[in-house]
Parts: sequence; C-alpha cells; structure tokens
Amino acid sequence: GGEIIRGFTFALLIGILIGTYSSLFNASPLVYDLIGKKVQTIKHSIKHHKKKKN
Repeated sequence: GGEIIRGFTFALLIGILIGTYSSLFNASPLVYDLIGKKVQTIKHSIKHHKKKKN
C-alpha cells in the first residue's frame, strides 16, 4: 500500500500548499480594506466629535 499512499500524500501536500498560498493572497487585500475602512470611520468620528464640542 506504500506506493498508492505516496501518490495521495503528494497530491494532498500540493493541495495544502496551493490552498495556503491562495488564502494568503486573497485574505491580505480584504484585511487591508477592512482596516482602512475602520481607520476612516474612527477619523470621521473624531472629526465629528470635535465639531460638536466647539
């Protein structure tokens, strides 16, 4: 059974590597956008709060 398992293991390893690579490069821009929107929201809140105080 060793020969069959080697082929399966190789295919599984390739799938894991490609999946990890894909997830990393798909998730990075998403996180960047979400953090950017959060920062903009915080800046807007601070600006609005300062105007309201004056």
